[in-house]
Amino acid sequence: MQITQKNYVPNFGRAFTTEEKKEYKELIKTSRKALGLRDTSAIVFDFNVPSEEGFNLGIGSSYSESMLNLTDFMKTMIGINSVQLSPQGKISPVNTSPYSGTNFALGEHIIDLKQLTTPEYAEILSEDDIKNLNLEFQLFDVNDSGEYRTDYEYILGSDIKMGTQEKLLKKAYINFGFGVNIYDKDASRLDYEFKQFKEKNKDWLEPETLFSILTEEYGTDDFNNWDETDKNLYSESIPKEIRQKRIDSLKSDYKETIEYESFKQFLADKQQHISKKELNLKSIKVYGDCLLGFARSEIWSAKDCFTENLYYGGPDSLNCPDTNGIQTWGLTALDYTKLGEIGKNGDISKLGITGKLLYNKYCKFFERYDGLRMDAASQFVDPFIYKETTQGCEKVPMPEINDKILKILCKAGKDTLGRNFDSNNPNKVFLELIGEGAEKSKGLTKNIYPHLFTTSFAEYNETPEQFKKQGYHPNKFYIGVGNHDNDSLVNLSQNKEKRYVQMQGIYNDYNIDMSKPNYNCSEYKNQSDEEKNQEDFRIAKFAEIFTSAKQFFTLPDMFGMSQRINISGKVSPENWRVRIPNNYEDFYFSQLSKGYGLNPAKSYENAFYMKHLNRPDLTSKLAQAAEILRQDGPTNEEAANEADKKGKLKNKFSFKA
Repeated sequence: MQITQKNYVPNFGRAFTTEEKKEYKELIKTSRKALGLRDTSAIVFDFNVPSEEGFNLGIGSSYSESMLNLTDFMKTMIGINSVQLSPQGKISPVNTSPYSGTNFALGEHIIDLKQLTTPEYAEILSEDDIKNLNLEFQLFDVNDSGEYRTDYEYILGSDIKMGTQEKLLKKAYINFGFGVNIYDKDASRLDYEFKQFKEKNKDWLEPETLFSILTEEYGTDDFNNWDETDKNLYSESIPKEIRQKRIDSLKSDYKETIEYESFKQFLADKQQHISKKELNLKSIKVYGDCLLGFARSEIWSAKDCFTENLYYGGPDSLNCPDTNGIQTWGLTALDYTKLGEIGKNGDISKLGITGKLLYNKYCKFFERYDGLRMDAASQFVDPFIYKETTQGCEKVPMPEINDKILKILCKAGKDTLGRNFDSNNPNKVFLELIGEGAEKSKGLTKNIYPHLFTTSFAEYNETPEQFKKQGYHPNKFYIGVGNHDNDSLVNLSQNKEKRYVQMQGIYNDYNIDMSKPNYNCSEYKNQSDEEKNQEDFRIAKFAEIFTSAKQFFTLPDMFGMSQRINISGKVSPENWRVRIPNNYEDFYFSQLSKGYGLNPAKSYENAFYMKHLNRPDLTSKLAQAAEILRQDGPTNEEAANEADKKGKLKNKFSFKA
């Protein structure tokens, strides 16, 4: 599997010793303050997360101990303050995009099974249960790529084979029931928590579980092919007494199945809240990705809130000639005629059914996360809706939305978080404002809600300095080199045309030439001129985002990987697959020694130069640390300590000396 344009060789790279790391952390902390950095966020998809050795079943989990350790590593090396998690809803084996998932139900595929071996979960699994399937996965993983590539087929299963996650969760549920029956203390406590969860979440939990049952019964999740009552089980188009009779019948006939489906949601919810708490204790904020669309199960259970044959999309006349210049996202559009509005003094009684659905959705997200990234946020201000006709796709005029939905969002934030949410300064809501139709949204929300941008499109003036010139307050926008829909920085650096345009843009923005050689070590100098040019470009692009107060990066870019997370608008078997290996510390330092990945010391050093801040006390130390990280040597802290004891380190780092 290709990791960068060079093969990964794990026995090179220079990690810091324990003592050096203490000095380095102080340097990073001091440098961040001097640069005015406010929030550095790592974009983390659950499938990106590495597994613990011996517990790899093909996918990672942000609920896991590995996630906590990885976050510690990023906080030490880079100084992150937050993580932006991807959507964590339920997905299907046929559509593994996290942006196809649910809003209310969490994905059972990211439940951390190892935690189920602990007393907190009544030891409803054993470590051997997981390790045995880990050994099976190693045999199944014939290409030996399981540490670098998420294997949905193994974890989720197929039409002919049950997924490993489902196997172990079913076993855990059986063991849970046995523990409750024999009055095991831990199982009884867990059962009490389970009952509380079901009562608190019954409004969405019941229809979610019934949808799973009916999907199994009909052999399809396309509810339009179900009979009239089941198709409209939560719609006013069928008399309430008929619907309730059918619901009661399903709940009676499938009582055990409903309990099992609910139990999986309970486990995911419990782990989500615990992991957020643990990350918060490390002074790391946890931001969630709030979807634009709704899953099929949610559209079915709130059918009266949606339109028929109307979908969200976007204008893209050059790239979509077959659809009359319309990006066809295929996401069923909400019925905005039933939106209603927030009344005076925050009165929600005037909300229509669509407004109430959105209010409940946002309340759930604020319950789970410290802040929200609003996916395709321009759609909440100026929706682009299309319909499918015999002549192709056609845009449909929509009523004025303006800030109605944003007011619903802020009301949900205030009601859920109380004093921790300021409706007048909503810094806990980040808007992804993309595409040609986003100008109205930008104008309405600029310097109120933070906006998210990427410098991959720097040829279109998406750069920190250009946004400042447009009147953005430094704290009201986040910027990264790329996000999940952009190509990797490694691949971008190989594009000579883009490289030239963007490096020229950096020169124009900062009046400094960032194309000069960046390192003095032999590992850098022994490269070809083209390799140096590519590395210089990657260094400059990382440095550029650190000239701004708030920035983000993806894990594949941090680790210098060439794989894309997703090719936007294209269905590909390689989308949503790229993964960080279990031995990520060795991998990271090895990548740095070959000129790939985010070298924070070099990025901070160059950010000082780009901002024309004269701090030789810091830039000299940053340069020293950066050179060490760029050199060959031991690839983890333990190996560095051992090399130091033997006097094999050719130079050592100290900040205070």
